[in-house]
Amino acid sequence: MSVLQKTKLGEQVHLFFFFRLSREFCRQVSLFPSSPRLNLKSLDGRKEEEVTIMLSRLQEFLSRHRRKFIVTGALVGGTIYAARYAQRKLVEYQERQAREFFERTRRMHHFESTERTCNQVILGMGEEMCQAVLHECSTDELLEQLRQNPTNKLELWEQMKIVSFTRLATFVYASSMLVIALRVQLNLLGGYIYRDIITEQRQVTDELKQQYLSLIRHFITDDGIRDLARFIRSKVVEVLKSMPLTRQLTLADTEQIFWSLQMAINGDTRHDPNSKMTKYLLPDLSRLQQRANCSPLMQQMYNETLDMLESEDCVSVCVHNVSRGFSLSCDAIAESMGETLQHLAPGELQQQPLNSQSQTKQSNNNNLLNVNTVLLALAKLIPIVSGLTSRGYDSAARPHNLPTQLLSFYVVSEKSKMLGANVYETFSSG
Repeated sequence: MSVLQKTKLGEQVHLFFFFRLSREFCRQVSLFPSSPRLNLKSLDGRKEEEVTIMLSRLQEFLSRHRRKFIVTGALVGGTIYAARYAQRKLVEYQERQAREFFERTRRMHHFESTERTCNQVILGMGEEMCQAVLHECSTDELLEQLRQNPTNKLELWEQMKIVSFTRLATFVYASSMLVIALRVQLNLLGGYIYRDIITEQRQVTDELKQQYLSLIRHFITDDGIRDLARFIRSKVVEVLKSMPLTRQLTLADTEQIFWSLQMAINGDTRHDPNSKMTKYLLPDLSRLQQRANCSPLMQQMYNETLDMLESEDCVSVCVHNVSRGFSLSCDAIAESMGETLQHLAPGELQQQPLNSQSQTKQSNNNNLLNVNTVLLALAKLIPIVSGLTSRGYDSAARPHNLPTQLLSFYVVSEKSKMLGANVYETFSSG
């Protein structure tokens, strides 16, 4: 067979297969009459069967993995619920923190305002208190008699000794007691007022404020200062009665006198101004109840004030203040002694014997006088002690006298401020 014949035979085979494929395609699309038509009902039935099979398989799948879906749903739902719960609690926490911060800020501002008012009231009442002490422990009459050079000069100097030390000790105790009492009263009253602001009530009226704050008038204008000065005078007599006016004293001896006086006063458990300060500061409850306009709230505040002033916190603060007050007094005496000794003649100046080291130091500082080694007669110490307390509170005087120093120190004392803050915190949140 030639190449040309083979080529024609291949073309015929290709045409035959092409014709067969074309005819089969036309039969499927019904182009030839002999091909059958498509059955739509059979197609719908087949689809329904497929859908049924698919649903049954899905049901079987869900049935087989039911626990997994339940657990997964519970976990997802629980997570969503927990997230929403946590979000709600976070919002509540933030709102609560904001309210607490706002309340703390408002309370702090109110407390600072109360503290400023308290300081002003203390200094104002301190002037009256100092005048009451000067009136009760006056040395004017004794000084006037001494200027006339009477025959009983020694007896008058003995009285000056008792009155001078009594007045100084009375200033120390009375100033501390006044500061503590007003700290307690004003912060207790401030706590009640703040509670009225929070609760939008009107329990503390202006009349009640005036009545409550007037309780301290018993200490200044009634019997408080008088009873305190008389009690301290009795202890001064015990300590100084046997000490002659000619006794030579050093600064350390003077400190020992104040320490002995403090121990004698604090050792009397019936009249101790530290633990029994309410006896001097406030009137009796029976006298308070005799007032026609004494309300139950007034009696409640009075009883709470008594409890606070008799507490260990107040007693410890008063003891600390008194000790610091006597230390300030010794410092003031040392300063006054230095000024006094500069005006003495060289022959009038006596000093304790010095050891070799002290002599070396003094030889290197010939122009400096060590007041700790100077001996001074008690008769010359009395004018110094009396001069320190001869005037009352005077903030304009420079340098400050002893009563001004005592009140100023007690007002800014950290222990006194902490006591007032504790009282305010207790009654503002009650």
